[in-house]
Amino acid sequence: MLAVRYHGVGQVHVEDMSRPVCGPGQVLVKVVYAGICGSDLHIFRKGMFVSTIPEIMGHEFSGVVEQVGPKVITLQPGDQVVGDPRVSCGTCAWCRTGAYNLCPNLGFIGEVRPGCFAEYLVLNANKLIKVPASVPLRRAALVEPLAVALHIAGKGRLEQAEHLGIVGAGPIGILTVLVAQTMQVKRVTVIDIAEERLALAGRLGATVLSAFPAGQDDQPDVVVEAVGVEPTLAGALVWLRPRGRLVMAGLYEEKINIDPNDIVVKELELVGVSAYETADLQQAVELVAKGEMDVEQVVTHVLPLTSAPEAFALLASGDKKAGKILLTPREKGEENGPGR
Repeated sequence: MLAVRYHGVGQVHVEDMSRPVCGPGQVLVKVVYAGICGSDLHIFRKGMFVSTIPEIMGHEFSGVVEQVGPKVITLQPGDQVVGDPRVSCGTCAWCRTGAYNLCPNLGFIGEVRPGCFAEYLVLNANKLIKVPASVPLRRAALVEPLAVALHIAGKGRLEQAEHLGIVGAGPIGILTVLVAQTMQVKRVTVIDIAEERLALAGRLGATVLSAFPAGQDDQPDVVVEAVGVEPTLAGALVWLRPRGRLVMAGLYEEKINIDPNDIVVKELELVGVSAYETADLQQAVELVAKGEMDVEQVVTHVLPLTSAPEAFALLASGDKKAGKILLTPREKGEENGPGR
């Protein structure tokens, strides 16, 4: 089978490998779509998170069950599935309560175990979630990032927001706009420097800005920072109104310095967001199945698996024209529509 493996900073290669074999309690999945995440870019640019090199990358996917191992009774060949890619220790206090995203040793497939940028993937059956056959697999590939947006909404208590600010109109920022709309948030303002991303946020009904506004008028009561660099975090703290809430959803590649006085003087609340909980994944599947939320709007490219190096170069470029890129083992990437 073909697989995309990380060999070091900036080194992503498509290689021919043996197809994995599923053992007891495991399932062999034929991957149909796999999304490149921001954390995959952190690996590509900085080598973050990975425990061994080389490694098959990727943790967002949709696919079809190809084969089930002994003792698997919950799934059968032909079932459509998405995955819970979290790899936790299973024994710490957080894992014992089901809060796997807070496990001190949390990792993901594609980082600490072989990932989904491949034609086939093996996972334990309890790490797969069945998706109704009526759901196009291209749409189902957005379940995992949608779960992140749902976790942001829950931790950030967006249902209480009068005015929501979102810094960063990448896939997570845009999906958070969609989730906020389902929660009847009255106003959403999105800040980004990329015209194409702002245009999409505007089409979704958000007010769009290319920079933080000057002055103290019209400040949001909740801001989601989804970029993960020092200037955007500092700007978000200034932008928030007194007693506002900052939801930190970005991962940082570099050490940063901030002035904490805005936090103190304005009595701001800071909320961290780490991935998602199992309930967020299940809710994401339900929302995608209902089709009431057009999550596919975040997809700007569908490319063949063999174009993975070019896809990473595109996402790492400074123009920020690409949103969510899906990779597919099919020969023709861009010509694929929703479905199998």
